[in-house]
Amino acid sequence: MRKIFNAATIFSTIFFVILSASAHSGSIGISAEISNGAIAFEQKDTLVIQLTWEGEPSLYQIDNFPIPELDKFQILGSSSTILATPTDSASNLELTTRKFVYILEPTDYGTGVIHPLSLNATNTVTGEIQPLQTSQLMVEIAKPVPKEESDNTVLLIVIAVVMIIGIAVIAYFYIKRSKERDAEVRVEDRFYITSMGEIKKDTVADKKLFYSRTYRLLINYLEKELNLEVSSKTGEEIIAKVQELDDSEDKTSLIAWLELLQKEKYSPVSPSPGEVEELYQKIYRFFENKLSK
Repeated sequence: MRKIFNAATIFSTIFFVILSASAHSGSIGISAEISNGAIAFEQKDTLVIQLTWEGEPSLYQIDNFPIPELDKFQILGSSSTILATPTDSASNLELTTRKFVYILEPTDYGTGVIHPLSLNATNTVTGEIQPLQTSQLMVEIAKPVPKEESDNTVLLIVIAVVMIIGIAVIAYFYIKRSKERDAEVRVEDRFYITSMGEIKKDTVADKKLFYSRTYRLLINYLEKELNLEVSSKTGEEIIAKVQELDDSEDKTSLIAWLELLQKEKYSPVSPSPGEVEELYQKIYRFFENKLSK
């Protein structure tokens, strides 16, 4: 009976060891896949390296995050995930899948190469190190699509036309305003010429009035145009002010006319029509010459 018990104990122990080993250990496999075997130069590709084993996620340890060697590609980004799902086998073991995902960007056209990736997987139960290697993958990368240089000719023409129109509009309003200002100046400058004509017409029958109004017009000219304060001054004081002018020709003419007008407007004798006409012509041409300058 004791022999039967010992035999049963040994058998149970062996069975437990086998069951325990099968519950923890399982073969590990590796694969590598590329999402597209041919891509445009402007396109991105995805490389997936997948490890699978039967057992819990902690059964195998990968020493380092694998970095694939690439030709005509560069890695834009990468990620790692691990997932365990129940299997349909009687052992009730989990199927563990670990993925390494890489986003690849072409750096040149032609045949892009993902070289075989080698890594070691360590079984955490047995301590066994299992070397793994992927197969080589190749991707055909098309030539870059030439970037069409935008034709800016039409845009430049439009901009030029708009600028020309804008300049023309500005010039139009500038010239218009200048003409308006010139017209305003001319109207102001013609005041003395117009006033001389009105004085002559209004004083046909009164030569004394011609001298009086012409005198007041010259006083106005001295104050408004030559900035001489003479309105409240005597005749002699006005002459003294005119003597201060720099223009000797104007100074001489104005002094002569002022003295004549002062004398004649108080003279008991009425001037002859010829004398009035001569003085009118001299003062009128004086103002006319000022307008043309």
